[in-house]
Amino acid sequence: MPIETWLYCIIGFMILGSIVALELSDLLSAVVSIGMVGLGLAICFLLLQAPDLALVQFVIEILSVIILIVMLRATNQRWEKEKEPRSLSIVKVTFVALAMIGALPLFLGLPPFGHPLLEVSSYYFAEGLQETGSPNLLTAIILDYRVYDTLGEAIVIFVSVIGVMTIFRRRKKGGSGHGQ
Repeated sequence: MPIETWLYCIIGFMILGSIVALELSDLLSAVVSIGMVGLGLAICFLLLQAPDLALVQFVIEILSVIILIVMLRATNQRWEKEKEPRSLSIVKVTFVALAMIGALPLFLGLPPFGHPLLEVSSYYFAEGLQETGSPNLLTAIILDYRVYDTLGEAIVIFVSVIGVMTIFRRRKKGGSGHGQ
């Protein structure tokens, strides 16, 4: 079976898992369902021969699910939402089906799998060494062409780490009997 077929099946599984997560009334089950979506993405990375991305996705997804489950256990609540009328669920399923049918021409207009359009990247291949002076094209793209994007990503990671440290510091102060 060609790789495209496997990818389409996994992507369909991921879409279905996302819909199931939205429709579940139990929050714990929804967290597990979203975790399955992330693991499906990691499998897609493996099929596309990107083991580095797959490994990062596996680690982040597993840690995220574990952290969410631990946080749910800490609250001692299962948070079940009330059931909605069946007619509303049928409307949602119909809407999703129509959206997928509407997106079909977009998917059919994509280039064949494994034959990407190289309109933008051909410029980088041709001019990257002369414009940047870097013999490594990947380094040239990250540090010269996309430097602001890379800086933004570093800032997001830095702010996230500071936020987590702040949350843990407040929790530690609150749990040890000291005032906040």
